Amino acid sequence: MDRIMPIDLERVQLRKSFRGYETSAVDQLIKGSAESLQQLLVENSALKDELERHRHEIDKTRLQENTLKDALLLGQKAADDTRAAAHRQAEVILEEARQSALAEKIAMQQQVSELRWDIERLRTDRQRFEAEFKALLDRYSRDLTVIPLLSVIHGDAKAAEA
Repeated sequence: MDRIMPIDLERVQLRKSFRGYETSAVDQLIKGSAESLQQLLVENSALKDELERHRHEIDKTRLQENTLKDALLLGQKAADDTRAAAHRQAEVILEEARQSALAEKIAMQQQVSELRWDIERLRTDRQRFEAEFKALLDRYSRDLTVIPLLSVIHGDAKAAEA
């Protein structure tokens, strides 16, 4: 069955019968129905247009949503990559610091070892100096006791006075 259009109602020609409906009332009903049908068709067309606009907006919104999802995923991946790179860089810095600390520790141990050798050498030098100084003092002390005895033995008055 084809769709009935308002013009179909307006142009309809019904046969008249003896016991039929009142012609003016039927004409008025047909005219009112045609107008209502016309309004409904206009409203239906407007609703279809609006539906199409909404579908277009929904498609546009979905596209934006997908774009935002992609951007969010890319941002998350970039953040993860940045975080991973920062961790790698931190590990490199820590390893360099460990190596530097180890080298510094070795250098300090070497310096401590050298200072211990210097201290030991200075102790040895001091002991040798003390021994040599004591020997020198002992020799001077012997020499001082021998000189007055020699002058008494030799009768040297000048040596005794000195």
